[in-house]
Amino acid sequence: MRIAFLFLLLTAWAAAAVGGLVEVPVPLAEDNPHYPRLSAPVPRPGQTVDDPRLGTRVARVTASHGIEGRHEYSRHDPFNADAKMIVLPPEGEWRVYHTDRNPYNQPGNLVAVLRDVAEPRWDPKDPGRIWVLKDFQLMALRLPSGKVESTKDFSKDPAIAPILRKEPDLYRVTTRDEGESSADMRWWAFILQGTKDDYRSRYAFCWDRATDRVEGVLRIDSADSDVDWVGMSALGGYVLIGGMDGNTGRLVGLTMADRALTRLHRLDYTTSHADVGVDAQGREVVVMQSSRTDYVDLIPVDWSTKPILEAGESYEGSGRTRLVRLFYADESPIGFTCGIHISASCPGWAVISTHASPGVPEKSWLDRTVLLVRLDPSRPRAWYLSKIHNTTAEYWEETQASLSRDGRRVVWAANWDEGAGTEQPFMLRLDLPPLESLIR
Repeated sequence: MRIAFLFLLLTAWAAAAVGGLVEVPVPLAEDNPHYPRLSAPVPRPGQTVDDPRLGTRVARVTASHGIEGRHEYSRHDPFNADAKMIVLPPEGEWRVYHTDRNPYNQPGNLVAVLRDVAEPRWDPKDPGRIWVLKDFQLMALRLPSGKVESTKDFSKDPAIAPILRKEPDLYRVTTRDEGESSADMRWWAFILQGTKDDYRSRYAFCWDRATDRVEGVLRIDSADSDVDWVGMSALGGYVLIGGMDGNTGRLVGLTMADRALTRLHRLDYTTSHADVGVDAQGREVVVMQSSRTDYVDLIPVDWSTKPILEAGESYEGSGRTRLVRLFYADESPIGFTCGIHISASCPGWAVISTHASPGVPEKSWLDRTVLLVRLDPSRPRAWYLSKIHNTTAEYWEETQASLSRDGRRVVWAANWDEGAGTEQPFMLRLDLPPLESLIR
């Protein structure tokens, strides 16, 4: 055992020496080389922590100021197009900071405060533009001035306005926070949410920003009231609706639809932690945890994709690909004990991050780990990025690693296993080598 450990350590050191990452031998196996967390003091803002075994270095980039010390969520890249600004919570009073000095969230770095808006999303090309939602409006803001450059008011749209007049309790458009536009921000999908029926989702619709046209509207009946999120596929080909398995109508489980919202197709049993993306072959996909099989799956957004509905069901003929095994086995000494989140913002790649509750031991190779995954259905591969020093007792303490759209950096939340439950996280940043260098 000692010789094997020394061999792994030397292998990791060799990878670090050439600027590489340590590859996971068999991501679909129950077990893989296990790198327990190394003991290290809490880093100060700006301080880095090296892991010579994995060949990686992480830097602390924010001070702890409640939830403002971290990014919003795994699915959203918090950096603008040139990575010179970052947007941080809390919701309703988002703060934008310059990133040229550490910590990012120091008063001298403050660019703007975005008040009374929701779901801020950076423009993929214009580093000075950020998109936000307010009531029934989608607005583009110019930073640092905060000037409104453009506004789409859906309350005045010919397809949406009649619905609002008929149902006056409807009060906002939303993706339910997790949904996304197409990568080029041409195509958008939204929920119309009202105060009746316990604030449930009442309509979904798809809008083309290029033509300013609502392509389709779908009424969501009470039988389908449990919708986690709605958004577009990465290239804008389809609407994705995060229906849950408890629904009994047309939105049972993760569902794809055409942009007219007239054709619906079930992709999976339920909606779990996931992100939309593009695989190595350029196909629109969802990368999602399968609650039926305990794998992270690559799910093509395609009418031919079949859901897996029974525990342990075969993947044959489903069109899906297993990427990483989540070996949930309580009785096993190597059983996986963490929850996960997924970020697939960079075409061809995804990051899987884990979070652990207080008192839960680290057993599996994947426990308390941030993992990089190649979205190649012909040969899925994975690399260790980092161990996490983070214990989650409240929502905003979840790791929720986010991969940047350009594939150059990953950020995640951490509390260094101190003060769990107080929601005082800070943010860590890991800069990646050129991703294509890993697959040459």
